[in-house]
Amino acid sequence: MPYARPCQVILLDRGARPEYNSLVNENGSDILQDSDSLGQRIRDGLLLDVYGTLITEKQRLACEMVLLQDLSLSEAAESLKVSRQGVHDLITRAREHMENAEKALGLLEKESKYGELLELLENNRDQLPKDFYLNMKKLLEA
Repeated sequence: MPYARPCQVILLDRGARPEYNSLVNENGSDILQDSDSLGQRIRDGLLLDVYGTLITEKQRLACEMVLLQDLSLSEAAESLKVSRQGVHDLITRAREHMENAEKALGLLEKESKYGELLELLENNRDQLPKDFYLNMKKLLEA
């Protein structure tokens, strides 16, 4: 479903380069353009798990219905008693808010790095001292 492309924001500091708002990547492409891809759906679910408490209850419900339960916009709209466009707007704002939170906090990225470290630790288990391995595993799984 098409949506209005956000405007470019020019900073007041004349020396600073213009920045795009959070719906546009640095290369100018839309963050939400591939919202139906499997990778985006997985990311949306992870973002909702981590940052779901930061969005409004109505946004969270709309995201859960459409992104997790795979309801159509019409079905979610009927349940939430809003229009299809209203559901789309709720999801778009929720995604934008959660992406901004991830950009600021980086919790998904950190979790991914912990997973990579844990995998590396497991792969090299036989080469490491047992106490070191156990202590690192305990730290990474906490």
